[in-house]
Amino acid sequence: MQITRRRMIIELLEDREYSIEELAKLLETDRKTILEDLKHIKKTLRSVNKTLYVVPPFCYKCNKEIIIRDVKNISKCPRCKSTYISKPKFFIK
Repeated sequence: MQITRRRMIIELLEDREYSIEELAKLLETDRKTILEDLKHIKKTLRSVNKTLYVVPPFCYKCNKEIIIRDVKNISKCPRCKSTYISKPKFFIK
């Protein structure tokens, strides 16, 4: 039986934190596909009492953590509009 891409993402995220870009590179796919997979995984994890968590990105210009509530990849700070930010990372517990 072949393991699915979403199952691989779940197994990776149970081990450590990954950004969308890191997952896309590891699984040799694009960021949009990974983003869609993460949204689906977030819903399916509810049935097994696990949660998809996000390590919020940080803006290096205004020195603020950027709170994101949904699975998304942001490219600039909502406060100062700087693009000098860290990438959100995801993990499962």
